[in-house]
Amino acid sequence: MVTRFQRELRGDLGAFWQRHAQGELEKVKADLDSGAITIDGAGVARNCIGRVLMDDLLEMVEMVTDKADGAATRAAREIEVAEALAAYRAAWRPPSGEQLAEIRAAFGEGATVVDVLTGEKIRL
Repeated sequence: MVTRFQRELRGDLGAFWQRHAQGELEKVKADLDSGAITIDGAGVARNCIGRVLMDDLLEMVEMVTDKADGAATRAAREIEVAEALAAYRAAWRPPSGEQLAEIRAAFGEGATVVDVLTGEKIRL
């Protein structure tokens, strides 16, 4: 599958987008050189705050270096997301009165709102 970025880079979408894509690759190279993007010994690519890269940026990183391992980065991201969701669920509290009023104003009296991350249902 050819990504949008690959189409931009090869010029399928015009000269403007091709130059833009080339500029994005230059920024990625600079970020790798400055340490804003790091790649650990396992090939996991991370941003400046230590988060595992998403696929769009990972694609660019893989174009400018052979040190990044896409599969290892995706696996690390799955773990990172699972941990973040578990922490969110553990910290979940019922909405306050003010929050309930805001939810009721948005969805209406009698509606049932579901927190898609926890599955908690709130009947208004």
